[in-house]
Amino acid sequence: MNSPMRLGAMATLGDHAIISALKVDFLELLVLPGDGMLQIKEFCDAFDGELILHAPEELPDGRLLDLSSLDPSWREASVRRVREVTKAGEDTARPVVIHPGGITETPVRDTSDMLAGLRRSLDSLPDYTWMENMPLHYHHRGRTLRSNLMRTPAEMKEVDDLVAGFTVDVSHAYLGVRENGNANVLAMFRELGEAVRHVHLSDARRPDVEGVMIGDGEVDMSFFPYLGGLPVLLEVWDGHLKGGAGFREALRRMRGQ
Repeated sequence: MNSPMRLGAMATLGDHAIISALKVDFLELLVLPGDGMLQIKEFCDAFDGELILHAPEELPDGRLLDLSSLDPSWREASVRRVREVTKAGEDTARPVVIHPGGITETPVRDTSDMLAGLRRSLDSLPDYTWMENMPLHYHHRGRTLRSNLMRTPAEMKEVDDLVAGFTVDVSHAYLGVRENGNANVLAMFRELGEAVRHVHLSDARRPDVEGVMIGDGEVDMSFFPYLGGLPVLLEVWDGHLKGGAGFREALRRMRGQ
């Protein structure tokens, strides 16, 4: 691909000024569970540049946001929260990255009901969401849980008619299968093709370490040619600390400076 990738970093309402100072090509605003939607809307309306929104990981009550929950009230609360985020960015057409949910204490063998719930949720949301793929192991508040949905390209295709595209998280793809993680990463780009609209880029180590500095893990970066023209978020763990030192180093490595 001839178009250069566009490199960005994750920020919140509290640290966006520091992260923007890194001279990234775009910003991805992580909406936190306690953020007010008026604040998010004002930020979207005032932001001059490319901005992507990322839906919160949790509901305001501390539960995981779960669009595929088998509990109808939980799923509906999750839909309402995502709808609030999409509405905050709708006037400026900001895309919103979402997680599928389907996180449990132990693996679920039959995920058909979860998938059906996810499809119902997506069908009731605006059409500018991007679905992110998940790793096998999901870390939350000191616990290691299990992801049951959206770990492979075949699973992503189950909802491609209900979203505007996909966010491929490279470390999630590597850790989304028990073996042959690099093959799963490459398959995400080859099989999903132009439906891939956005990338979260970091390295990873088995069995469940994500967000590793690019080049310091086990991921084969031979998929880089597929990144041309895409917004690529450098999602290094704790990259925002010390004035964005981790993001700065990731930018240096990617730009060869």
